[in-house]
Amino acid sequence: MDAMKKAQDFSKDAKKLQDELKETILEVKSDDGMVTVNITGQQNPISVEITDELLAMGTAAVNKSVTEAVKAAHAQSLANMTNKLGSLTSAFGLPVPPQ
Repeated sequence: MDAMKKAQDFSKDAKKLQDELKETILEVKSDDGMVTVNITGQQNPISVEITDELLAMGTAAVNKSVTEAVKAAHAQSLANMTNKLGSLTSAFGLPVPPQ
C-alpha cells in the first residue's frame, strides 16, 4: 500500500474512532456503589448520580465518594480510548501509544 493511501485510510479510520468514542457512554460506580458517573469515551462527563443514602452521610462522605467515582470513570474511559487507539495504530503498523 502506498504511503498516501495508507495515510488517507488511517485518517478515515481515526475519524470513525473519534465518532465512536464520542458516542460511547461508560457507566462507572464508586466502590461503595453510592455514586454513578456516566462519561464518554473521550473523557467528557455526562452525569453524576448520588444516592440519597450517601447525601444523608454528609459533605465529607459525598466529596470522597464522588471524587473516587470521577477518578475511576476518567481512568476507565482513558484506558478504553488508549486500547482502541492502540488497535487502530497497530493495524496500520504504527507504534502503539503508551498506556
